Amino acid sequence: MAVDAAASADFLTALVHVRPENLKGFQRLARLTLVRRPEDFGVFDAVFAAHFLGATPPAPRNATDEEEISDSDQSLGSDAPMLATDGAGGGRSTSLDEGRGRRAFGGAQPSETQQLLDFSRTLSETVPPVTLRRRRPATRGDRLDLRRILANARKTGGEAVRLFRSARPKQPRRLLVLVDVSGSLKEHSPRLLRIVRAAVRSSVRTEAFTFATRLTRVTKALARHDGEAALSALAGLVGDADGGTRIGASLTTLLADPRHQALMRGAVVVVVSDGLERGDPEEMRHGVERLSRLAFRLVWLTPLAASPDYRPQTRAMRAAAPHLDLLDDASSIQAFTRAAAALPALARGPRGRALRASSLERHS
Repeated sequence: MAVDAAASADFLTALVHVRPENLKGFQRLARLTLVRRPEDFGVFDAVFAAHFLGATPPAPRNATDEEEISDSDQSLGSDAPMLATDGAGGGRSTSLDEGRGRRAFGGAQPSETQQLLDFSRTLSETVPPVTLRRRRPATRGDRLDLRRILANARKTGGEAVRLFRSARPKQPRRLLVLVDVSGSLKEHSPRLLRIVRAAVRSSVRTEAFTFATRLTRVTKALARHDGEAALSALAGLVGDADGGTRIGASLTTLLADPRHQALMRGAVVVVVSDGLERGDPEEMRHGVERLSRLAFRLVWLTPLAASPDYRPQTRAMRAAAPHLDLLDDASSIQAFTRAAAALPALARGPRGRALRASSLERHS
């Protein structure tokens, strides 16, 4: 049973103000402040009785045996979560608990500086363009600009002595990045956020969100010039870091806001997560499906895909895979650079294939 620092502080504060008169009152106070989930009450009572009353201590739970669920286990319902167990890139377990307290995200390492610059440069060159609707003056435009021609003709006695042209210019599509900062990605979160900051600081219009148990928009914090200041601001902004995982609920929150829908419509949407959903897999599948319809291309990057043999293992990821355009590695900055380099080929290909960047390179 996990007890975070905030719960411990609540318990000590309550102990000072309430001052229980007996052991039963002490147990009730500890139970109210330290236990966050009803299913943990039994565990707490057993441990309390063993420590204070001399009862037999309960056997420790084996998280691996309890949380790894095989497809052949017919005793579980169809909605029971199944966690991936392979790959060195992600945690073996995740939860619904909300993280409490501040998480410090370290700055970039000296060895990463050049790699982040390469990633930012590659991203600026490879994000697929979008053709704007409004026409603008252009030297070699595809259409005559009659308004400018007639306006100039007034200066020459009504004769059009100079032709002007217009065109619909192109600009890189918007990039929207969703980063999982839950406990199962605790080792990767600082590096992932540094990579996302490089994207926000690039010439590509980038919007960034984090999620674990709730959604947080972090674009403004990451856009700061000082990297240390940006990550420090992020530590105070993201309150659910290292907590549980509610991917489906976070996507539902994102899609429910019309302002966010405008950001993702026609954009390249990148989700960075191990996909270890402990909520309703159907909610996550529905969110990914709708996200795919709004986005120009939907990319899912996971540290679990560091192995070339990676295949989606969880029920939620298997249900979401048909709606993904690229499913690839997120274990290093070089992996992000390869994914960015694959965007032009991805834009030309069919949708919903959950391809790897290496396969796109072979066919381009």
